[in-house]
Amino acid sequence: MESILNWVKDHWMVMGGTLGVLVGSVYIPFVRTIIFKGINVLASEAFLKEVFIGLAEKYTKSTDTKLDDVWLNQLKKSMDK
Repeated sequence: MESILNWVKDHWMVMGGTLGVLVGSVYIPFVRTIIFKGINVLASEAFLKEVFIGLAEKYTKSTDTKLDDVWLNQLKKSMDK
């Protein structure tokens, strides 16, 4: 716990500056619009499906079993509907 407090004491200006920039950028309408559009894209169903399928493909390639390959194929079929 003491090491965390020492780290915060050593880096308080950087942390404060970063927080100030993040909070300040929300008040600028153009930056706020870009931030909210980016959040909407990252939270969209299509994006999340692509991320999940990509992670599932990496997992199935890393294993030697065939059951997960069958599961991945069924998952892709059901998501294509």
